[in-house]
Amino acid sequence: MAKSESTESQSSESPAKPRRTPSISGQMISWGVILIVVTGIVAWFAFAAAYGVGVGNPSSSSGNGNGNSNSGGGGPDYVYLAVNANPDRNQSTDQFTPGNFTVPAHTLLIFTITNYDNGQNVVPTVDTKVNGTVHNLIYVNGSATGISSVTTPIAHTFTIMSTGFNIPLPSAGPVSPSVVTFEAYFNDTGTFTWQCMAQCDPWSMGAAGYMTGTVTVVS
Repeated sequence: MAKSESTESQSSESPAKPRRTPSISGQMISWGVILIVVTGIVAWFAFAAAYGVGVGNPSSSSGNGNGNSNSGGGGPDYVYLAVNANPDRNQSTDQFTPGNFTVPAHTLLIFTITNYDNGQNVVPTVDTKVNGTVHNLIYVNGSATGISSVTTPIAHTFTIMSTGFNIPLPSAGPVSPSVVTFEAYFNDTGTFTWQCMAQCDPWSMGAAGYMTGTVTVVS
């Protein structure tokens, strides 16, 4: 009599492999790298906004050097002027140095005017107000807060009457000069006459290169 044999069916599929779950330390490293990258990007943009590193277009003036809105350009370029007595004449002679200078058009200009004159001169009210700089502000003696007019005694102004550009310069102290900084754009090319509108040294006010001179704007 034939014996029957029972057989067990076997599955042809391999058992599924368990999934690997990322370790906690690996997740922490990944998030740490992302945090470092994001922090670096934010810090760079903050630095760029503060110091004018090329992010977007340069700031536009609310009423720039010669009355036009800025169309964007290069820069910044730095302009340094000083106001003092001319030793070649006498101690009462006032003079801007240099009296005549050239700047590029469509470029952010950062001015520093150092005034060593502690005289207090009569200035028309309109010329106590800042006009033509970025945001119509100047910064005095390193202050981080800009001002739109000068209410302290004024020694001189740097004024371009044909464009309305005006910078009042506070009088120097007994020992230290007053230092005025500001940003501006000059977008029309040509030669523009500036002059001091304060009633300072009469001879200097009429002498080219002293209390009057030229700004030449080139493309």
